[in-house]
Amino acid sequence: MKGWMGTVLRVDLTDGSIVKEPLNMDLARDYVGGRGLAVRMLYDELPMTCDPLGPENMLVFINGPLTMTGALSSGRYMIVTKSPLTGTICSSNSGGYFPQAFKCAGYDAIVISGCSNKPVYLWINDDQVELRDASAIWGTDTVVAQRAIKSETHKEAKVACIGPAGENLVRFAAVMNDDSRAAARSGVGAVMGSKNLKALAIRGSQGVRVTNPEAYLKSLTISNHVKESELGMAFGEFGTPLFVDVMNANNCMPTKNFQEGFFEAGDEINGAEIIDRTLVRSKSCYGCALNCGRNTRLPEGSKYEGRGDGPEYETLFSLGSNILVGDLEEVTRMNYICNELGMDTMDAGATLAAAMELFETDRLTANEIGFSLEWGDGPAAIRLLEMIGRGEGFGKIAGLGGRHLAEKFGAPEVFMGSKGQGFAGYHPRGMVGIGLLYATSPEGGNHTTGNTIQRELNGIPEPMDPFSGEGKPEYVIQRQNETAFVESAGLCVFPYMLLEDGISLVAEFYSAAVGETYTTRDIMQLGERVFNIEREFNRKLGFSRKDDTLPKRLTEEPHPEGIGEGNVVPLKEMLEEYYRLRGWSNEGLPTPEKLSELGIR
Repeated sequence: MKGWMGTVLRVDLTDGSIVKEPLNMDLARDYVGGRGLAVRMLYDELPMTCDPLGPENMLVFINGPLTMTGALSSGRYMIVTKSPLTGTICSSNSGGYFPQAFKCAGYDAIVISGCSNKPVYLWINDDQVELRDASAIWGTDTVVAQRAIKSETHKEAKVACIGPAGENLVRFAAVMNDDSRAAARSGVGAVMGSKNLKALAIRGSQGVRVTNPEAYLKSLTISNHVKESELGMAFGEFGTPLFVDVMNANNCMPTKNFQEGFFEAGDEINGAEIIDRTLVRSKSCYGCALNCGRNTRLPEGSKYEGRGDGPEYETLFSLGSNILVGDLEEVTRMNYICNELGMDTMDAGATLAAAMELFETDRLTANEIGFSLEWGDGPAAIRLLEMIGRGEGFGKIAGLGGRHLAEKFGAPEVFMGSKGQGFAGYHPRGMVGIGLLYATSPEGGNHTTGNTIQRELNGIPEPMDPFSGEGKPEYVIQRQNETAFVESAGLCVFPYMLLEDGISLVAEFYSAAVGETYTTRDIMQLGERVFNIEREFNRKLGFSRKDDTLPKRLTEEPHPEGIGEGNVVPLKEMLEEYYRLRGWSNEGLPTPEKLSELGIR
């Protein structure tokens, strides 16, 4: 079958061995690739009780059968491992051009195990693979490291690397590629750091074969349709920062650690403000027409310096509204720091917000931090981010994540997240479906496992009451299954969110790649299988209904004035229906009958 490259590369960092083996096509047919196939591989091979930061943990870099095929937005790869932040399975994905080099080098997956006794990086030049000494670049930031590695290898090489945060085992450390693209969530960068692996550098020159290449001509037409749609044009002009206005208008922009849903300074950090003050150009990942990325530069006369990509919406929320910083230059500088040191901006923001609330309530003092940490204090937030990334002083404690910080100082309720991972920038009291999604996500508060915004706020394909739990369990399940397949295939979810029946198009592209006919129903069942194997993975680790939770702030404290005033998330009621529709037990576990139905053994 075509679409896949047919080879898995295994690298044992303990003994330095490098082995190529054929892709298990039976598993590929059942779990597709990307997120799904990697989880199944770990389910079969990983010692479940392993320390996420120990040598027994495995790190899987993986693309999908639609990566690099010409399908719309087909430039994605995933990093899948046991998370040091949550203790669950995690899949962190990224775009850019690294996925192109990865797949064109001839590999579907790169499985990293063991731990090197010195810093190394992996250099892949098509079929030539070697480990190289990285001692000289250990300690450098991600921009310096990527440039140094390209100069040592090949000008066409694409690099994915960690920064000081990963080296210092910050639990929300990211892996950065193409300068500022990030596989950011769940601490995958800390797992790399624990293995003394600074980077992967890849040059690939092979082509990707599909069964019916003519079918991908449709991608050009669909691409134009997406670009010319109302939301597509908005993405092209403003990028993801357009959501600042959308969320603020719906009282859904998390503010002051999710105490509120409207940020008064939203107009100071939105997409229009970025265009006026910091934008250099828009940019896109491989095979994408949306151009939702923003390359920016801090203006002359600013008290800060720097150039890079972003901030994206999630950063504008997490390091802006959620900590009450309304200065675009301060938020942009924090974004650059996270990219350079290699940290997830969302969990960085969740940690800062928890710290600020702890400081406000006198549970955390200036003496313990080293300085005051008031709401809205951008310079103090910048200082703490640098301490976290470099593992200095109080930054070592904050680098363990927001949940750990809140528990250590006696107020676990101030951490806004699920399963130890901070929430994304969509307020559950203003759109309760996203609350159910956060609670049931296999890796905690991650919106990319099936966002509900299109129906709850935008009414596409038809509207749903954002404040009611009615119909939300069924819709969340649908979105989770769809997204599980999309991320297993190696696609970006964004453009398919903008299409009324995007999953049918995905089925067409998948069929054209692999040479067998897959219906939308087939695609949904594959996605359901992936989601259930993730749930089974977590079950083996002891996770169940007790972990499908939200903070009391969201389920008991009413939404403040504005749209949705007085609303709370009816999580208990939604969970009952969700488990029933999933075919799970009352404890939120897949039943033997459900596993048998999905062919999970």
